[in-house]
Parts: sequence; C-alpha cells; structure tokens
Amino acid sequence: MLLAALELLAERGYRGATTKEIARRAGVNEVTLFRRFGSKEALLRTALSRFIPAGFLERLPAEEAPLEEGLRQLLEAYLDLLKAHQALLPKLLAELLRHPGLRGAGPPKGILGVLERVVGFFRAQQRRGLLRSDEPPEEMALAFVGPLMARFLLGEALGVHLPLDPEAYLRGYLEGRHGAGRGGQSELR
Repeated sequence: MLLAALELLAERGYRGATTKEIARRAGVNEVTLFRRFGSKEALLRTALSRFIPAGFLERLPAEEAPLEEGLRQLLEAYLDLLKAHQALLPKLLAELLRHPGLRGAGPPKGILGVLERVVGFFRAQQRRGLLRSDEPPEEMALAFVGPLMARFLLGEALGVHLPLDPEAYLRGYLEGRHGAGRGGQSELR
C-alpha cells in the first residue's frame, strides 16, 4: 500500500493520487486504507516517512570504514539511488514542497535515519583525525552529497547532463578537508 501510494503521488500528484486508485494498485479494498491510516494524508505521510529504497542503508559506509573507501561507497550508493529512482524522486520532492503537511512534524524518519548514518560516518572520520575538525560533520556530509543531488535535479529538470568522474569528484571533495595528520594529501591518484 505504501509503495502504491508513493508511486501514485509521484505520477499524479497529491490531488490525483486518490484513495480509490491507491487501493486498486495495492490490491486491497479502499476501506482497508481508511481503517489502517484514517486518511489519504496520513497514508501518504506514513509512506514518505518510511521510504528508504531496499538495500540502501546496507550500502552506506560504516563509521569505521577507511575514509576514501567509505567515500567511494557513499558516492556509489547515492549515484545508484538517484539512477534507480530518477523518475520518482524529483516528483516526490515537488509534492512535498507543494504539500508540506505530508512531511508531518519533522523530517521523514527514513530520510532522517539515512542522514544520521551518513553524518555519523563523517563524524567518525573527524574523530580519527582523517578529516578537518573545524567543519561540522553535517556540513561535510552536505558538501559531499549536495552536489550529487544538484547534478541529478539539474539533469532531470533541465536536461543538463554533466559527466561525472568519480575519482576526480572524490579528490575534489577531499582537497583541503584532510585532517592534520595527512598533510592535506589524498591517497587518490
């Protein structure tokens, strides 16, 4: 039911994603949706709060992962996520902007879990002295993931397809961000 709700929200928008159509796509009775969730908004809010693509969390680097290997894992996981959900993500973001009530009281729990895991990786790298400690780990995470999301949204919305060299991206990110023990030099060549 939750996946059907998200798909229809992305395809038809909030108004077009009727409970009747969600129930039909999910193979359940419309009454079942109302018994379980109470309203269309509650159903969509629940679907958005739980949305984490299958296997995505497992692909994120562990806190103890070596810095460059972990960054590579993070880059690959995000690129694969964006590629696999290229039709769904921009439309869901647009609907969240149009209907902020779908977010609920705070960020969706699924997304919050992903953010905590990613920020935890950067925080651990700072504690190990591998990344500068004068930049908050949240900012480091955003500086890494933000350009990937911007590249994706530009490609989807405007048809701007910029080539991406993963190794150059990693080198560029690490430039000036290494901890004091690394002398500012990356092992990436």
